[in-house]
Amino acid sequence: MTEAPETGVSPLADLVRASRLPEPAERRRIRRTAGVSLRRVADELGVSEMAVSAWERGEWNPSLENAAKYRTLLDELIKAAS
Repeated sequence: MTEAPETGVSPLADLVRASRLPEPAERRRIRRTAGVSLRRVADELGVSEMAVSAWERGEWNPSLENAAKYRTLLDELIKAAS
């Protein structure tokens, strides 16, 4: 069996790559630096405020799909706060 190339061939592999998140404390720092509340992040991602808080404390891990959306949002917050 041959290995698939690293990009574009496997949607699941692409999702896993897109879902890599910074450490929990860094997630919180990014959000706070951007001046965004837990509620706004939760609303943007379609999850509860409690879920985002738990992700930032490292107590829970988001699903792959939510992690990919969260990563995209964090990247956008970094750009917006620069």
